[in-house]
Amino acid sequence: MSDSNYEKVFKQYQEWFLRDNQEKTAEVLKLKMDSMYLYVPFFGELCKVSRRDGNIRKADDSAVLVEDRLTIMQHLHYYKQTAMESTKRVAFREIKEAAVFEKAYQKSSLKPLVRAFSNHLEELRLAGKKLQGKKESLGDVSFTLQAFPRISLTYVFWDADEEFPASSNILFDNRITDWTHPESVPVLAEIGTRKLIEAAGGDLTPWIEK
Repeated sequence: MSDSNYEKVFKQYQEWFLRDNQEKTAEVLKLKMDSMYLYVPFFGELCKVSRRDGNIRKADDSAVLVEDRLTIMQHLHYYKQTAMESTKRVAFREIKEAAVFEKAYQKSSLKPLVRAFSNHLEELRLAGKKLQGKKESLGDVSFTLQAFPRISLTYVFWDADEEFPASSNILFDNRITDWTHPESVPVLAEIGTRKLIEAAGGDLTPWIEK
């Protein structure tokens, strides 16, 4: 889908956002708000959603990528009123509503992460720290990133050794699809990978599988 088509879809989300109960959304999703904006922490950065027109910008008024804006809007619109806190972390394939996107998830999230950080563990640690990741004790490097206050992703990385190539995995809240649309699950993983590579001073483009 082209950026122009993404923008058309985003306009639909803006309309839904303006009709939704914004106060209830803020309460359920643990978001702050005032008379002008709904404030959404997103991978360590604060974004603000205009309550007047549904536009999304960063707290410093800089632009937000359309993919990120759509992902934020899907969280604001598709959470379930019956959503419950997660009780464990699971692999992507265990999220039944999202498992159909496994191939895309591998290509856009795990493989670029391996290509970018194989033999660069310290750069990965620092990137996770820049994104306010919580250190975990899995693999060679691991940390949990807060995509949103209600959604977290745990990145686990094993570096190459004499027997095995480098590999990675991402663990998700087992009830993540209570909090967003299933299509957002692989997108959140892709955004997290992109932000880690950017935080390490790189561009995602060279690491994407052709």
